[in-house]
Amino acid sequence: MLQAQFVTIVLAAHPTIGGLESAMKDAAAAQVAYGQVAAKQALANHGYYPFALGRVADHRQATAEGLTHCSAIEGSDELFCARLSARIVDQSPVHLRVQAMPGYELLYAHWVRSDGRVGQLKPDAAGIFDLPSQDHGIAIGVTVRGPLGPETGLYVPLASTVRLWDPCGDDNTLEDVIGAINAIRADQGSSPLQFTEAPKAYERVRGRELKRRFGHSELGLSSLLAKHRLRLRYAAEVVAEDQNLGAICRGWMLSPSHRAALLDERRNQIAVVQRGDRLSALIWRRAR
Repeated sequence: MLQAQFVTIVLAAHPTIGGLESAMKDAAAAQVAYGQVAAKQALANHGYYPFALGRVADHRQATAEGLTHCSAIEGSDELFCARLSARIVDQSPVHLRVQAMPGYELLYAHWVRSDGRVGQLKPDAAGIFDLPSQDHGIAIGVTVRGPLGPETGLYVPLASTVRLWDPCGDDNTLEDVIGAINAIRADQGSSPLQFTEAPKAYERVRGRELKRRFGHSELGLSSLLAKHRLRLRYAAEVVAEDQNLGAICRGWMLSPSHRAALLDERRNQIAVVQRGDRLSALIWRRAR
């Protein structure tokens, strides 16, 4: 699985190369020949920018890991699979038209500005987002609502020479990651997130889920909290999978939707559940 690693692209209109089956077949071939980054680029050529993708043993493993679409790998019993929930059907330097996959609803997009702040964009009835100037935009992430609730449907770096201030280290601890996030929050005038213990029910459920698969809760965050009577204001969840916590920190800060959730001034608490390379961070507001 690939998380917190991105390929910079230049916005241009997508040619009509083929359907979903063709996209997955091209990505599977690219993964075998050149690796995971090439597979992501092959999907991007068809308008798909998923956060989760990789090789699995069978459809059962794909389902367990939340991957929605698969293609057979030639010469192997394995499958190449990805979680596809949205597709860019047209793009230019000034607009982005996004189509949600069946079972998903287009919600909104976040974009990271050159000053490091995050703005929100709403699509029109046709799914078109008006893009910020490339001189002022770093990246855009589109959020969709699916069976598990809101999730990032696609992530697109914008062509830009602007580089954000990066306080994330290369060999971080969890305390370092939260310290880096708080440094950016302080720079933007927000109070720090307090690192605290996760609610017991949340820790138990998410710990069990993370052992089985990478992704958000199988119940959806709202349903999970309601089921266990956890009344947390402005609650949100961000997830990541990487051996290096510094890479996770950097990935969160580059991803518009994750950055928006973590820098939201309404939230002041953060708790982390970690199982191996997978972790889930719960953020919410506790009354002072």
